[in-house]
Amino acid sequence: MSRTVLFGLMLALHSSLALGQAQPASADAWQSVFFNSPATALPLLTAAAVKHSADLQALEIDKSLGEQNLLLARKAILNSVGVGAGYTYGNQTSIGVNNPQDPNQFGTFSAGRYSVGVNFSLPVGQVVSRGHLIKKEELSIQRSEAVRRERENLLRQQLIPLYQNVLLARKVLTLQQEAYVNTLTGHQLAEKQFRQGQLSLQEFSATGSQLTSVSVAQETARTQYDTAFLLLEEVVGAKIPTLMTPPAP
Repeated sequence: MSRTVLFGLMLALHSSLALGQAQPASADAWQSVFFNSPATALPLLTAAAVKHSADLQALEIDKSLGEQNLLLARKAILNSVGVGAGYTYGNQTSIGVNNPQDPNQFGTFSAGRYSVGVNFSLPVGQVVSRGHLIKKEELSIQRSEAVRRERENLLRQQLIPLYQNVLLARKVLTLQQEAYVNTLTGHQLAEKQFRQGQLSLQEFSATGSQLTSVSVAQETARTQYDTAFLLLEEVVGAKIPTLMTPPAP
């Protein structure tokens, strides 16, 4: 098996293990977007991270509460409006009627009376403070919006190094895999020469030690790449291949 083919198989196997899932049919497509098109990848990552952020969700709730408080502040004046009704009975509503037996005498009786009215009392302090209360709630909403924009900017700033760390870790892993393939090939050649008596035991042992060192470096690079990849997925709250793959029509 050639060196190039062996390296390609190792990289493909690692990519599948690093993602923790089988390679999708469009693996080349999402990898091209993620690794080669940061202008496309970063906005997709940012949108997912904003949607996933619990901090930003809390700020959105604060804004909704502010909007409700503003609505209540504008309607507070209606608390002073009331509807009242009353019923009276007594001499104030007495009615005089002629007595048929004595024209000079009048008979009286009392009648009941209903009264309905609207009561409106508005304290001066409430009139003065209403405008200030409304303005306070409007400023609270504006502050929530400003804090949200600031947190989104901080989130973008956090995503950029995380994304760059993944790209760098992938390059380092690729170099370490190439070094491993080269060292493995050299060690296999040295073993053949050693069996044929063309290489001393000390020289053959040196190639074995070099292969061990390169193997450790490759595993270290693999771990760093996996860690960088998982940290980025943790922030965006989704699998990178899914984010980089456009939805089916």
